[in-house]
Amino acid sequence: MELYEYVGNLHNHTPYSDGTLYHKDMAQAATQSGLDFLIITDHNIWVAGTEGYYDFKDGRNILVLTGEEIHDLDRKPEGSHLLAYDANSELSTLSKNPQELIDTIAETGGLSFLAHPFERAAPIVEDAVYSWRDWQVTGFTGLEIWNYMSEFKGLVTSRIAAMFYAFYPDLGIRGPFQETIDKWDGLLSNGHRVVVTGNADAHGQTYSMGPISRCIFPYEFLYNAVNTHLVSRRKFTGEKLEDKSIVYSALRNGNCFVGYETPYPTRGFRFSAHNDSTSCIMGEEISIVDGTITLQANAPVSCNMKILCNGQTIAKSQNQTEINCRVSKPGAYRVEATIRHKSQERCWIFSNPIYVVP
Repeated sequence: MELYEYVGNLHNHTPYSDGTLYHKDMAQAATQSGLDFLIITDHNIWVAGTEGYYDFKDGRNILVLTGEEIHDLDRKPEGSHLLAYDANSELSTLSKNPQELIDTIAETGGLSFLAHPFERAAPIVEDAVYSWRDWQVTGFTGLEIWNYMSEFKGLVTSRIAAMFYAFYPDLGIRGPFQETIDKWDGLLSNGHRVVVTGNADAHGQTYSMGPISRCIFPYEFLYNAVNTHLVSRRKFTGEKLEDKSIVYSALRNGNCFVGYETPYPTRGFRFSAHNDSTSCIMGEEISIVDGTITLQANAPVSCNMKILCNGQTIAKSQNQTEINCRVSKPGAYRVEATIRHKSQERCWIFSNPIYVVP
């Protein structure tokens, strides 16, 4: 089973909303970080005419797609930001009704992800907490479980912390907020199929504190941090429409994992399942009718891994590149990997689930 891996970032902003780089410069930063695709998600504006491959003199190219981050500007307190992908039209007029927005995106064949669903206050940066506030909604595609800028904001509890982590962010970055992981596991346990992603939320803005000004953080820096890796049986062709279809198909099906590239690149991670008659990858399902199922995960370097079912750990490995176990019960099985970095254990990889069905 030949698989192709594509690394991208799905949450980015340009000067059309509150970012600092336009599409071509952002694309160049992403190619320098080795990304294969970007999705631009400006706030409440769908920017037409910017999708396609961007080519550079060094021979590198990258696929740039257009999404949108939609939220109600009049809402107090603000929150419930929704990332819309592959809707191909302006939908911010529906921002006041999140359920209608999610339903409309689904009707267009698009995907909807709840952005930074849990946040923590950081008055040094801003007072707003942009958590998701409408948990009664249904039908969304997934959750953005790891948002780099949201986690950084959560570290900024004082002026001293702000200065320290602005210069040494990877001493503080540890992983998604536990509330987000708990919400995801709760949804999985209740039978919902929820795809997860991890992203930069890149703006490239410069912040000032007294005489010191610093960009927190440049786009290229963020593209070497938290990304989403797609795993597909289809190979990119270099044609925009075909490769756009590959990206959104993998996202829709959950054929992807979240990787934190700073400790060590996560490209090459795989999670699969097989029994006597069939096999599958992340996001797919496999039946126990055909016998006991073997789950297997492989990492590109030694790390600590565990396999979880509906939030409960069922297998562990320490300082290994592989973990496997045999299961015979239905459930949503996923992998978490941690790795030692800067003298602490850090979250490194979160797979999407494999669904074992009766």
